[in-house]
Order: sequence, then structure tokens, then C-alpha cells
Amino acid sequence: MRNLRERLMGVSKPAVPKPAPEIKEEPFFCREQIVPLEQLCGIEYTTLDEIRACDPLFAGESWDIRRVLFLDTETTGLSGGAGTVAFEIGVGFIDGRGMVIRQYVMRDYSEEAAMLEEIAALLRKADTVVTFNGKTFDLPLLESRMVLSRIRLPVTQMPHLDLLHAARRVYKLRLKRCNLATLEEAVLGQPRHDDLPGAQVPQRYFDYVRTKEFALLEDVLRHNFDDVKSLACLTGHLCSAFRAPETLEHPEDLFGVGRTLMRGGRTLQARTCFRILGRSTLSAQAHMHLAASYKKEKEWAEVIESCQHMIAQGAGGVWPYIELAKYYEHMAKDNKRALLYANGALRYALNTAPLWGTDEQQVALIRRRIDRLHRKQERETRLRIQEEELQ
Repeated sequence: MRNLRERLMGVSKPAVPKPAPEIKEEPFFCREQIVPLEQLCGIEYTTLDEIRACDPLFAGESWDIRRVLFLDTETTGLSGGAGTVAFEIGVGFIDGRGMVIRQYVMRDYSEEAAMLEEIAALLRKADTVVTFNGKTFDLPLLESRMVLSRIRLPVTQMPHLDLLHAARRVYKLRLKRCNLATLEEAVLGQPRHDDLPGAQVPQRYFDYVRTKEFALLEDVLRHNFDDVKSLACLTGHLCSAFRAPETLEHPEDLFGVGRTLMRGGRTLQARTCFRILGRSTLSAQAHMHLAASYKKEKEWAEVIESCQHMIAQGAGGVWPYIELAKYYEHMAKDNKRALLYANGALRYALNTAPLWGTDEQQVALIRRRIDRLHRKQERETRLRIQEEELQ
């Protein structure tokens, strides 16, 4: 049994408090969300051949959808100068759960280097980057900021699909403007509601830095989330357009696909698009491209057929007349028939002149061609007479 002294000592001895668990603050803010694959317009079915079809300049050697990084930045300015910082970076990648979208925010300028290290780690795991206008803005900006943070990663040299240029090739004829919001509404059928205008994004961040009210950034994060998701949807939609162009609803889009295929050297696929368009409101343009492709391959019978079809339909202006005049003068060496079509071009130019006046330069070129053909015919006539006299 403890004596009185020991008991008193035990009562007076202060209790030693247990140390509170250490709370380690994250080096930057990160939010992760999952988008099911069925909401992404068939992104999982896209192939390397389709990517090369919609972007003939794509330099990647592979297309593994699980090694593609979709990337979009929100910045403190749109000029891209030395003082511009990507304060929020949204990335998306495909795994077994669907599309994982992670959004990184630097809550203060001191967190930029740590955030960029995380982005660099994701980029090193990827084979390809997909952006919208990233070739001009996002990737050069990230690379310059990484250099300042002593991160060695040549982001701008990675295989890159810039959807701005790919979308313009297909949709510009119909939509005129090809910003992401327009494409979402007119192509994907996913209009945005109450979206934060991009011009207001920098000021939102400056207000947040001043007040530390994170709620100010929620609209920015929602805007960026939609951007990243749309990158995957637009990629899937573009690839489906090149996979089955005959299913496209708008002839302008089919014409854009055909021109892109022609630019990429996929002549037979392009001709299929133009033949379908031969029965549409873009018939004249389609036949012009068909004839040009036949001419390039020296398929002269097809050139003649296409041009004569255009003349019969009254389509293409003076173009089919001039093309036939060129063929008969330079290839068939039939100056008489070449002159026939050159005169037809002149009649068309003079008799169907637009309301604002005749294209004088065009008429002058046609007259010059006619004069040259007349001189050739006269020279041929003299030679024939001389040959007859010698006989």
C-alpha cells in the first residue's frame, strides 16, 4: 500500500498531454472526378489511323487511349507573356474507372513549382497530349514556366493533337467560328449554361489571392472541367466523322472531311466524299475537287467527264472551261478544241457576269489564252499548206 506522501505526490504531478497529430498541408489543391466512358462520344474506339486522318500533321507513332493526356489550363492572362502563369491545370486520362479528370490549383504563387512537378510526372507517363489551341498557347506556356522552375521537360516536342486545327478543317465552312463553346453546342449537342466567360477567369484568381475565398474559383473549376471533358468528346466525334463520313448530316462537314483526306494523301477516301457531295448543294465545289484530284493523278478521262458534267449543270463558273482548254492545248495537242472551250469560258465570263461587274483580270487572261491559241492555229495552218505544196 502506498503511504500518504506517495499519494500526495501522485495527485500534484501534472498530467503530460499527448502530442496532437501533425497535419501535413498539401503542396497544392487537387480535385479528382470521374466521367463514365459512355459520355465521351466513343473515345475508347478511336485509332491511330483515324487520328492521322483528321490531323495529317500528327507526328505520334502510336495511339493508346490509356496513354493519352487531355490538358487545358486557366491562366492569369491571355497574352502568354513572361508574367502569365497557369494557376489552374486540368488534365484527363482514361483508366478502368472511366475518364479521370484532375484539376490542380496553386493557392499561392509559391505552390507553382510543386504543381508543375506533378503535371510533369503525368506528362512523362503519356505518349500523346490533346489540347485545344495548345500548340500556340498552353504547351509553350507550360514549358516556359517549367524552365523557370528548373523542370526539364520539352513539352512542345511531345506528340500532340491540337483539336482547334482539326476542328477548323472539318467544321469551319458551316460554323465560321470554331471556338470550343460553339463546337460543344453545334457539333456535340452539349451547350453550356451559366458558364464563366474566359475573359473573367484571370480576375477571379486575383480576387481569390486577395481574399482567400476559394468559392471564387468554383466557376473557374467548372469551366475547366467542361473544357477537359469536351476534349475527349470532340476527339471521339472527329474520329467517327472520318470513320464513316457518309453518315454526316451536314454537307459542309463532309466537304471539310474530304478536303482534309485529300490534304493527307488519302485520295480514294476523299473522292468518295466528293462523289456523295455531287448530289448536294456543294456539287460544284465537289466536282472541282474531283477533277483536280484526277488531274493530279493524270487520269484524263475522269478529268474530262467531271468538267463536262459541271458545264452541263452550269456549275463551277469558267473553271471547267479553262481546265478543258488546258487539257486539249497541252495534253491532247488539239488547239481547235482547246479554242472552243476557251471561247466558251469567255462567253460565260461576259454573259453571266455578277451584278457588281465583270472580273476584268479573269477576262484578260482568257483573251490572252484565246489569242495564243489563234496564233498556234495559224502556224499549224501555214505548216499544213507548206507540206501540201511540197507534195
